[in-house]
This record gives sequence, C-alpha cells and structure tokens, in this order.
Amino acid sequence: MYQRTTLPNGVRIISEHIPYVRSISLGVWLETGSRDELPEERGLAHFIEHMLFKGTERYSAREMAEVMDQCGGHLNAFTGKEHTCFYARVLDEDFSLAVDLLQQMLMHSLFDEADIVKEQGVVLEELSMAEDEPEDLVHDLISEAVWPGHPLGRSILGTKEAILKFDRGKILDFMARNYTTDRLVIACVGSVDHDRLVDEFAASLQPLPVGTAKPGPPPEASRGTVLIRERDTEQVYLCLGVPSLSRDDSRKPALYLLDSIIGGGVSSLLFQELREQRGLVYNTYSYHSSYRDTGLFSIFASCSRQNLEAVLEVIMEQLTALRSRITAETVERAKGQFVGSLMLSMESMSSRMTNLAKNEINYRRVVTVDEMVQAVQRVAREEILELAEALFCPANICTAVVGPVEATAWRDLGCRKIC
Repeated sequence: MYQRTTLPNGVRIISEHIPYVRSISLGVWLETGSRDELPEERGLAHFIEHMLFKGTERYSAREMAEVMDQCGGHLNAFTGKEHTCFYARVLDEDFSLAVDLLQQMLMHSLFDEADIVKEQGVVLEELSMAEDEPEDLVHDLISEAVWPGHPLGRSILGTKEAILKFDRGKILDFMARNYTTDRLVIACVGSVDHDRLVDEFAASLQPLPVGTAKPGPPPEASRGTVLIRERDTEQVYLCLGVPSLSRDDSRKPALYLLDSIIGGGVSSLLFQELREQRGLVYNTYSYHSSYRDTGLFSIFASCSRQNLEAVLEVIMEQLTALRSRITAETVERAKGQFVGSLMLSMESMSSRMTNLAKNEINYRRVVTVDEMVQAVQRVAREEILELAEALFCPANICTAVVGPVEATAWRDLGCRKIC
C-alpha cells in the first residue's frame, strides 16, 4: 500500500508498506547534484555527500559506523548529476535509529575544518582512482563530448583545483541554495507505518530553508564531437553517444525497449554481433540516462587496438539497419526482458525505495509496477523504429575513446566510419 504526505513546508514523504518483511529501506533524496554547481564548485555536491558522514552533534564518524554495524544495518549515499541520496537499511525494530542518523546527518553535521582537509585527501584519491579506470573515464568523456562546457558534461567528482579550495563556508552556501524543502523527498519501503514516518520527520525538518527551484536553460548538445584520451592500456574503451529523452518524456517506454534491443543483454544486437558472431569484444552494452530536460543514449565497447576499426564499423552497421533488424519477435523478447527484470527488482526493498523516490521526483506521483508494465506492453514496433531514427542521426553521434590510440589518426577514422 502506497501513502503520500506533503508537509506544510513542501517536504514530500512517501511510503510503501510491505507486511511480509522485517526490514526497512529508508532514503532521504534531494533533487540536487553536480548540475547545480557553479563553475568554481565542481565536485562540491559529491564532497558534501562525503562530509555528512564525518560527524554530527550527536554522533562522531566512528559512532555512526559502530551503531549501524551493531544492528547489522547499512548506511550509505550517492551523488548524481541531479540527485543526492542518503539511505539506510535496517530491521524494523531499528527504524528510529536509522531516522535519527539520517536526520543528524542532514540537519546537524559539523563540517569541522580538520575533517574537511582530511576528506579532501580522500576525494582526491577517489578522483585519481577514477582517472586510472579507463572504463569509468570514457563514460565521463562521452558526457563531456555531448554537452561541452555544461554541468551535465562534467565529472561528478570535480577537479583537484576546485576540491582543494572547498571550505565550510562553501559547503554551507551550497546547502542553503540547494538543500531546500521543495527538493526533499523522504521515501521508505518495508515494515513501515506511514503516520509514524511522517511524525518522525515533520518536526526535525522545520529548520530547512524553504526554496523554489529555478531550473536553468536546457543544455545545448554538440554534434559529432570526438574526445580522445590516450592511455597505455591493453584495450581501447569506446563510447558513442547522442542526446536522448528527458525523464518525463512520453516515449520513455519505447526507449526502454530500444535500449534492451541494441545492447541491453546477451541477446541484444550488439552483444550477438560483436561478441558471439565475430569475437571482436568481450564486453559491450548500451544504456540511457534521463535528466529533467534532456538525456543521453550511449553505446560502450572495449576491444584490442587492432579490432577498433571493425568494432566501430559493426556498431554503425547495426544502427543504420535497425528497421530490418528489429522484428516483431525482437520487440516481444525485449518486452519480456523488461517486465521480468522489473518484477525481479521488486524483490529488493532498496530497489522498491529507489523506484518510489524516482517516481515522485520524475512524475510527482506513484507509478505502479502494473502501470509501467502496461505502458511497455502497449509500445508498437513502429514507435521504437521512429525513436531510433530520431536519435541515431549519424551527424549527431559523439565519440569518446580511451586507450592506446593516436588522436589525429583516430579522428579521421571515426569521421569516416560515422559519417
């Protein structure tokens, strides 16, 4: 059973009671992320996520870890380009503890200057680690290629120069602008009582500033940009990307199926052609990311340097021949994959909580599993083909490459293959 309450200050609290479990998955979601950073704040949203674990008025950082370990629970967080989430999973008997920890983190973190300096070192290590992971790096590069100069095109981790300038004042200023009641969603799934959930949070969230989000203009996408990062690696890591659908676009069900068909599983066109039929790659897949006013559809493949030209050629062959490759049988298989994956994900309380929060953020309402299934089942083959043709215009395809490639020569190759 779903329940939803909006507090007088605008905070939204939603829950789903699952009577047959003993656990609770509780998330504090903020509609803010790296997209909301000023140029000199690059990486600040992610840095604040780290700092909320460094101690509060009631708990030291060590005590936060110890109390969660003692109850067998899990406390964590993540930062995205438009969202930040702090979440806990505990037994229902430890519900009040999870609430208290999350409230303390959100409302009473200390942001001690000594802790800020230590965490700068931690985040710089994380940044270095990401630079050393070519598969992670290429995904950042494709966003930069599609949206150069825009926050959506920047790495969530930020830059070394910006991180070293963070201080308590910058943290508090960012939070005052962005950690506001209109952007806050409390989502809880499991053995939860909704009225108790509302009571637990209503009073504690009163001091939060009341804000009205003012989204900036949509980003202007680049066309055909190529970004190359030369690395002495065994493989070349390749991403092709195009602007895609925003998070509330009515064509999203068709996009789910198109993603599944192109690179969403072992029966997908790319996996079958690149790996199973030709043996050119070990790993290939597609994925899509949706934001409030735009989106990104990406295709990834990693291969040896000598296979790079053939891999790119096969990908472009698949994209330009989708009308003949996407059959009625292909569509039905993709629908089955989506429905099965969705149903299986609902076995997890954490997945249900995430789904609940994202529905509230994206649509301002609960979208039931049955509603999602019905929307996907209604998609016709022609809708998928029309969407594919709208997305994959060769002139719009941007490219990111990390690996042992010479930039000038590869740009010429990529241009020939794509155009």
